[in-house]
Amino acid sequence: MTTFNKILWTLGTKIEDEIKPHLEEFLGKELFRGDDIFDIMDFKSGDEKLVVEIKGRRVKSTDYDTTIITCGKIIEAEKLMDIDEEVKVYLFFVYTDCVKYIQLPKERPDWNCKHTGTNHIPHFLIPIDELMDFESVDKLKSNQ
Repeated sequence: MTTFNKILWTLGTKIEDEIKPHLEEFLGKELFRGDDIFDIMDFKSGDEKLVVEIKGRRVKSTDYDTTIITCGKIIEAEKLMDIDEEVKVYLFFVYTDCVKYIQLPKERPDWNCKHTGTNHIPHFLIPIDELMDFESVDKLKSNQ
């Protein structure tokens, strides 16, 4: 049975709140968090055409060749894009040394999958070299 980890949730929410204004500037839309702490994705735009997931990392971006994200998040994002082809989904990874991101393509790349993470559930392994540098990271770091 999975238990709610309030410490990790609090840390994640802090990271999300810190980067949110920078993402809104970068993406050109105001982002809103749902009322349900168990929502699959972190933020949506008011018109629900933009969906954002933010993953905080406690390592440098160069420590591993891949980063993980639960398969369920990707599958839910793909469903949203299937329902409405105008929907764009972004994943942001906040590392200790930088922020990287990827816009999910309409067709999933051939990412490996393995059971891992805190609760040993299926995760996709996204190669770090497929992620782009988030250019606003300098603004983010200077505000901390």
